[in-house]
Amino acid sequence: AWRDIKRRELSEKNLPPEWADIGVILNDRYILVLRDLVEFPDGRKGSYFRVLNQADLRGGQGAVVLPAMNGKYLLLRQYRHPTRSWSYEIPRGFGEPGVPAEQQAENEVNEETQGEIAELIDLGIYHSNTGLEGNKAKLFYANLKSIGKPAQAEGIESYRWVLLSELEEMIATAQITDGFTIAAYTRAKLRGILV
Repeated sequence: AWRDIKRRELSEKNLPPEWADIGVILNDRYILVLRDLVEFPDGRKGSYFRVLNQADLRGGQGAVVLPAMNGKYLLLRQYRHPTRSWSYEIPRGFGEPGVPAEQQAENEVNEETQGEIAELIDLGIYHSNTGLEGNKAKLFYANLKSIGKPAQAEGIESYRWVLLSELEEMIATAQITDGFTIAAYTRAKLRGILV
């Protein structure tokens, strides 16, 4: 009933009627987008989006890895289509169904850098946007034992090895704007891992 009323309202304003659709809006290999009918605290009914990671729904989990080696931290210079810009960030991935976060962390480091992890430290769960996404990613700190070439097929142009002071300066001056990178740094710093 809400959808029918909303469609009429949208039609009267020459707006797309599908803006009133409820349920699955997009279901692809990586994400599921839902528009839920909700009742807000004031009693008003309306719609609310949720974006879910398909891996989360099928026993997998996304992973984010802050890699270190020889006292420096690895940043990827990567092109990101949604922002239409280059970004400095750390390895991460949506995950794959049935693949636990620890294995996904190793997979991401290998896929994006041809690197191997010597030690992996769990930094806990991170929700990047609780107002839109139901996804959770696991943050990790990793000491690498090897590194290869950047995965250019993944949009990774090059690497940048930075000292902790440089990493902090890049975050402070908004040279790093990626929330996953900032979250992993913050967790590792507050736990006393980064000194």
